[in-house]
Amino acid sequence: MDVLNQFTIWSALDILVLAIIFYQILLLIRGTRAAQILTGMLLVVGLFIVSNIFPLTTVNWMMNKFYSSFIIILIIIFQDDIRHVLSTMGRRKFFIGQDTSTSLLILDEISRAASALAAKRIGALIVIERQIILSRYVDIGVQLDARVSKELLMSIFHPSSPIHDGAVILQRGRIAAAGCFLPLTRDESLDPNLGTRHRAALGISQETDALVIVVSEEGASVAMVENGRITRKPDGKSLRDELSSSLLIEGEVRLKASSRWSQFSGFFNDYFGRTKG
Repeated sequence: MDVLNQFTIWSALDILVLAIIFYQILLLIRGTRAAQILTGMLLVVGLFIVSNIFPLTTVNWMMNKFYSSFIIILIIIFQDDIRHVLSTMGRRKFFIGQDTSTSLLILDEISRAASALAAKRIGALIVIERQIILSRYVDIGVQLDARVSKELLMSIFHPSSPIHDGAVILQRGRIAAAGCFLPLTRDESLDPNLGTRHRAALGISQETDALVIVVSEEGASVAMVENGRITRKPDGKSLRDELSSSLLIEGEVRLKASSRWSQFSGFFNDYFGRTKG
């Protein structure tokens, strides 16, 4: 009762402000590596709490040493994400809607473009964003925000184009930017015959959940890279089928979940509407 007596409108406002701040922070780091690392850090904090409750002397000593440098460790680990979040806070909306699922038409255009580029022995690197946001790589490229088409992709990767060496990044079913530079993989056990494009594709797929299409001018071949694995695609149809199974199934699951929620909400509103009537 004493706690309830001390609870005022200012206490409620204080809690609401903190809740909004934490919610916005979660939105800002959503889809970045920081969100994944934060899960591991929470496990470490949980281990520290457990070591204080139970007589785990060695673990408690180690965690106390770790805790003294916790803030510095966080800054070092999250330095890139902190810089990215601070740079986007002023121009990014706080409340962001869900990304639209990639349509079959877009996948057709990508597959046709990859096949045509391989036939002409023109190298290409196409990155498709999924759940982890790729804005940090989009920001350093040439901003386009254009509709995906075979003709545009071939124009971008034509050797005469000034941005043909970089990667094209697709966000929300549109070409967000071209001429983007990606992190190279650090795996030293790779085939030495793999070029820079394949190493960049492996690098971005290991750091994020992006799906990457690589066209090699030397071998006139097309490959899809996902989760650090390279899969060769002999033709445009096999590439399109693989893209469909990897991308569209996710969209269908989200759509079915949304549909079920809409049906439940409609039933709930109708039932209680009749009850009140």
